[in-house]
Amino acid sequence: MRKLFPLKAGAKSTIEFVELSPSKQPNATKTLTLAKETFSLGDCKYNVLAVTETFKSGGGETLDAFTALYSPDLQAALARRYDEGTSAESANGYETIKPLAD
Repeated sequence: MRKLFPLKAGAKSTIEFVELSPSKQPNATKTLTLAKETFSLGDCKYNVLAVTETFKSGGGETLDAFTALYSPDLQAALARRYDEGTSAESANGYETIKPLAD
């Protein structure tokens, strides 16, 4: 964790791991890439932690990937970004942010 934090603006950190299970062998890897950035939602701008999660098969084929945009100030994910870096890139932001039950 000391290698990841504190994360400086513009820097990226990557972690690769496998999920362990007591009943079966791991057959896929996950990669998390963390970066700080600014994200606009409506008229507001937020400093977010972009958490890119990539799932790969045992053979290295990418099965799924998305980026969650997490706002530490709001303690909530504001959006998910898909197909990053392609012409099909899209960000699905949440229209309303409500607090959890009191």
